[in-house]
Amino acid sequence: MINSSGRIPLRPLGKVLAARQRGETTDAIEQENTRQRNHEIDSREHTKAKSRLVVLAAVFFCLYGVLVVRMGHLAASDPQETQIQSIGSSIIAQRANIVDRRGRILATNLDTHSLYAETAHLTDPRKAADGLVKIFPDLEGDQLYKDFTGKRKFLWIKKRISPEAYQAVHDLGDPGLRFGPREMRLYPNGRLAAHILGGASFGREGVHSAEVIGVAGVEKTFDERLRKPSVSVDPLKLSIDLSVQAAVESVLGSGMSLLNAK
Repeated sequence: MINSSGRIPLRPLGKVLAARQRGETTDAIEQENTRQRNHEIDSREHTKAKSRLVVLAAVFFCLYGVLVVRMGHLAASDPQETQIQSIGSSIIAQRANIVDRRGRILATNLDTHSLYAETAHLTDPRKAADGLVKIFPDLEGDQLYKDFTGKRKFLWIKKRISPEAYQAVHDLGDPGLRFGPREMRLYPNGRLAAHILGGASFGREGVHSAEVIGVAGVEKTFDERLRKPSVSVDPLKLSIDLSVQAAVESVLGSGMSLLNAK
């Protein structure tokens, strides 16, 4: 007899009463039921262990299959040199030009560099600090030297430098002074139509790359269009005419000067 829990009772009442009526001992009944219960427990544990082994074997088989497929793919593909600048290139040089209705450039990009220092590689921190102050008068030599000899391993010096400054820093010859590629926004016509074009600045920025994003005017309004990789090769054409805009601003400027307008 099996109870409601599914387990075999050690002393089933029916067998015990019958054995007592026959004058037999009930120990044998209890021992037999104990043996059966232990056998049932061992059988369940064996089934669980077997199931776990099957699942584990399936997992290892899948992993091994993935490894074999990947090795086969690598063996069949042509070897290629690793592109170190691939991540940076995905950020740089994605912003489209802005042109007037005749296709004349209103906003474009200029390749430049950033300047940073890896202090562990500086051969002469004092000389490097003094040399940078001569190139960039707005820097403080003592503070630079303190930063170069402190605990900082990385130090931004200039986020954007001119080609002339790049060459001057390069001539210092210190391996700890390093350059990162940058792309800045250039407006060839100066302040002309500045209130329309707006401006741009750096967004995401790292050592090897920087993202130019619009912060005002057309640059901000059409920022997604200007930065979208699929269309960034095509310039954004505005309805204004560069010559007409220049004439209008000139006349208005003269009128303001004549009337002493604010």
